[in-house]
Amino acid sequence: MDSLYNIGTAILLGVLDSIKGIAVVFYLDKEANRKSLQPRPGRATKESLSTPVAFPQQQQPSATTTKLSSTVNKDNGGGGKRKEESKVLHRVLQCCLLNGGVFMLSILLFEYGVLPGLNFFLSYLFSNSGTVSTVWGWMKPSLSLLFHSFWVAPLFLLSKIVNSLWFQDIADSAYKFRKGRPQLISSISKLIADTLISLLIQVLFLLQSTVIKYLPIPVPFACSILYMVHMSLLCSLYAFEYKWFNMGWELHKRLTYIETNWPFFIGFGLPLAILSEMPNSLVISGCVFSVLFPLFILSANEATPKVSVCETPLKLFSLVVAITNALFSSRTKLGKAALSTPISGSPATGPPGMMMGRGMTPPLSSSTPTPSLNFQLNQQQRMRQQQQHHHRQHRHSSPVPSTVGSTGSGAGMGLVMTPQQQQAALNRSFRR
Repeated sequence: MDSLYNIGTAILLGVLDSIKGIAVVFYLDKEANRKSLQPRPGRATKESLSTPVAFPQQQQPSATTTKLSSTVNKDNGGGGKRKEESKVLHRVLQCCLLNGGVFMLSILLFEYGVLPGLNFFLSYLFSNSGTVSTVWGWMKPSLSLLFHSFWVAPLFLLSKIVNSLWFQDIADSAYKFRKGRPQLISSISKLIADTLISLLIQVLFLLQSTVIKYLPIPVPFACSILYMVHMSLLCSLYAFEYKWFNMGWELHKRLTYIETNWPFFIGFGLPLAILSEMPNSLVISGCVFSVLFPLFILSANEATPKVSVCETPLKLFSLVVAITNALFSSRTKLGKAALSTPISGSPATGPPGMMMGRGMTPPLSSSTPTPSLNFQLNQQQRMRQQQQHHHRQHRHSSPVPSTVGSTGSGAGMGLVMTPQQQQAALNRSFRR
């Protein structure tokens, strides 16, 4: 019973936190602008920098003081550039005007104003009802196709692009006001991969929720309840993802956090899911979502999720995560196989004496010396002994060498190899 009570309390708390965005939008700009105008600690103020400094030898302020005072005047708005103001309320009103006032209102006007008006005009023009039904039978689909092709589809694409920019602006302004500077993912490649994989998971999860909605389950309202649970979690993921992305959370951490604390997030996304599902038209539903979604972004930035309510996580994202991992792991394996293939056509392994593949690391030799290596070592030791013996004879000989001695020494010198020649001989033996 305590667990059910905690789950119900967390769901109710999520619903209440989601509604707070309606109140936040009215005072967020005022607080953010007032906070931005306050002088930062440790920074010189306008009065302290513009006050003339009295020097023993000159009474006029120096050029440095005048320059600093003019710089501060410009920073504080005295004839120069002003700091960028928070425009959260302005962006929210723009979203409402574009999605509700232009997009949704035009569709409603066409569906419930233009088409019924034309039908009434045709019925008034033609007294025969059969002629009216025939003309209206091909006229209504043609007008609907033209309207959706040349107005709804372009405006839908344009609104998606503009909404994404405005949503990001709203989320960044709200996050800077509460948390400060965003801490994005450090690596650019991780940032792009996280965005693309997150988009793919959201699309797959939306398809999963749609399939669940039409499952032939004999229990009444079971499919509808499961569908609303899916859509509530998806709406919560939409709203909180801006905040978590600015906090530097990666995708697996965001999904795990939602699945672990699912009671709160079901309650948070429930109002947006219900209001978006009320219209029968998919386009009207998207317009309602785009009008209300900025408020839920602000609510998500202000909310503190209730955690550790239920010990059992709700693994609804497991299937789409597994599908995504399977798709990307297969591509990764192909990439790894292509990178591990030798560039040359020679085999990578083989019996001794066969050439190794290009880019492959040859096997390490054993610690036991081979017979050819022993022969080279013995030959090198013998050469060193001959060289030492020659130097010893040269030291004990007379200063004026004889012809025989010089000839013998020259013969002895011909048998001695220099260190470079010895190293070249060893390298030739190793290459064999």
